[in-house]
Amino acid sequence: MAKIEHVFVLMLENRSFDHMLAFSGLPGVNPPPSNFHFQSGAVDQLDSDPPHEFDDVAAQIDSGAMDGFAASGGPDTMKGFDAGSLPVLLELAANNLYFDNWYSSMPGPTWPNRLFVHAASSGGLDNSMGTLDVVRAVTNPGYALQFENGHVFDRLAAKGVSWRVYHHHGSFDFDFPQVLALKGMVDNRNDPRFFRHFKNFAADVASGDVAGYTFIEPSYGLPSFRNGNSQHPTGTISLGEILIKKMHDAIFGQKVGASSAMLVTWDEHGGFFDHAAPPAATPPGDKPLNHDRAGNPRNCAFNGFGVRVPAVLISPWLPAGLGSTIFGSNARFDHSSVVRALRSTFSLGGKLTNRDEASPDWNAALLAKPRGVSLTLPKVAAKALRRPVPTAKEVVREEVAPGGNVLGTAQIVADIDWHTAQRLHVPPVIASQFEARMAKAHRVLSAPASVSDAAVGEAHLSVLEYIAAVRDRDERLRKAEQRQSAPRKRSQSKAPRAAKAPAKKPVRKTAKKLKARKRRGGR
Repeated sequence: MAKIEHVFVLMLENRSFDHMLAFSGLPGVNPPPSNFHFQSGAVDQLDSDPPHEFDDVAAQIDSGAMDGFAASGGPDTMKGFDAGSLPVLLELAANNLYFDNWYSSMPGPTWPNRLFVHAASSGGLDNSMGTLDVVRAVTNPGYALQFENGHVFDRLAAKGVSWRVYHHHGSFDFDFPQVLALKGMVDNRNDPRFFRHFKNFAADVASGDVAGYTFIEPSYGLPSFRNGNSQHPTGTISLGEILIKKMHDAIFGQKVGASSAMLVTWDEHGGFFDHAAPPAATPPGDKPLNHDRAGNPRNCAFNGFGVRVPAVLISPWLPAGLGSTIFGSNARFDHSSVVRALRSTFSLGGKLTNRDEASPDWNAALLAKPRGVSLTLPKVAAKALRRPVPTAKEVVREEVAPGGNVLGTAQIVADIDWHTAQRLHVPPVIASQFEARMAKAHRVLSAPASVSDAAVGEAHLSVLEYIAAVRDRDERLRKAEQRQSAPRKRSQSKAPRAAKAPAKKPVRKTAKKLKARKRRGGR
């Protein structure tokens, strides 16, 4: 009997289907018609990020004409990758299920689209996150995004299905797992049952320590994106290829791969061309609880998909081939399809929203017997960055105003700030150190056109320094908790030392040395 017991999802950033796969040579995938003037020659890393906010995407789609990309984002948006630039992705696609009918969930940027993979909705959010409302952040311990019907992690927990998020957040970067924006997730962020660093992923899988559902957060490389592996346009494609390979090899090089499914997809198109006009979509139908959290809220009806993105699904229990052939030409997948498949795989019950209820389910194509999925993927070398990774101050000089990802991260950080403060019984950082600066930043960033670039840059730096301050305090707390929970080394476990003749003079032991010896189990 067909059986998938583990589902792994990696969501990368900002690439369209044609941009990645139009020149792949995969069966059923052809370059766009010549009248679009789309060509090969995409580069590994761009100097700037093509526009892809709600209004930008509307101009790019142009009511289905799909002819507004060059005018919106310039010539780089009209170039696709040569087959040799994506050896890992193409090898996986050629031997597994690759979708030519997977769309971003709405015609807009990263944040609302990423929320659909967790909640089959963005809760009405239709643009990038806005500036931090300091009055609320100083007085309110709950800053998470809200969903009328909750999110899939709630549903998994309620049904007793284990879940885990692997992330790349470190001590010296501005990255935080975006999933922390969901209600309740900040409370679990230091619990290793739920959140772990990706450096532990391969070892965990090898030991059989695997959750039912695993979501992988790439390194976004904030605030510049340049050193991330999410394949953001100002980062590199090559680092993302390396991440995909590591994830694949860890899963399918072990026994657990025989009962697993691994999906790789991209959150939205990032301003890059695709020739397929997005079809109609079923609106989620839930309350727009997050609508006003956008920096520039629009009036999206959520009744149409966004631009098409790549998606590859690897499992011995699913066929290889083209998505529109396997599921039919009328099947339209989007990020809500992950929720739909999880509900089916783990018997999670009814819909979260009308969107996942209407979505096709990849489990409809389950095989009666497993097929072989053993692959030796090509090695990929990380390409040198075209521009060095800047400091926070250099980021501000290069890009005066903060982007939606930075502002969204600041809102995650506000929740972390409160959660940590409550555990330590101290005021949150924003109230004790940053209230005046962040209040000024909020005023400036709420109306950036009415103030000078210098004022906007100062506001941007305030946001980054607030994120760094909370990160540093949270990291200190996490390390302190690790030290407290770690078993102390016993001096008896060490081989006894030979006795020495007493010194002529007593040796004074500094307080620092005594503390060090005490930690080692000595006296």
